[in-house]
Amino acid sequence: MDSMNEAKEKSEFDVENFEKANKKDKYIFLAEVHKFECDFYNNLTTIIDVPCPKVFQTREWIVKKQEGVLHMEDLTLRGKTLMFFENINLTQVKCVIRHLAHMHKNILSIDPAIWHGKYVTNQETLADCAQVFAPMELSFLRRCKREGNQKK
Repeated sequence: MDSMNEAKEKSEFDVENFEKANKKDKYIFLAEVHKFECDFYNNLTTIIDVPCPKVFQTREWIVKKQEGVLHMEDLTLRGKTLMFFENINLTQVKCVIRHLAHMHKNILSIDPAIWHGKYVTNQETLADCAQVFAPMELSFLRRCKREGNQKK
């Protein structure tokens, strides 16, 4: 929580507006996202059989009672974070599509009781997170090399 508060202080993001827009306490929202991610790594990664980081330990985050943990393998030597303006080539796109098809085949081939209806709670999480980052976009664009190309 200390690191989240420090990040909040250094950003231009208005947490109160986020809480009003989502009608949810920021810590409750983040704890739900954390649980979703832990459940995914604990329950589905062996089934989907696609490249995923190794997870050493997870622990549920219970706000004001227990700190959560998602201790994962360091991927700096095995992966790459693409910057917003970087491109990927056709071979990389095909590789991602093959993995997505394999993942969906595996999920749809197992007993639906294992996954059906269990991972829908956070189906709008990506959209909610996009709302979190939207207020920071202008600040980001001011700091990045593409500043001259942005529309005002």
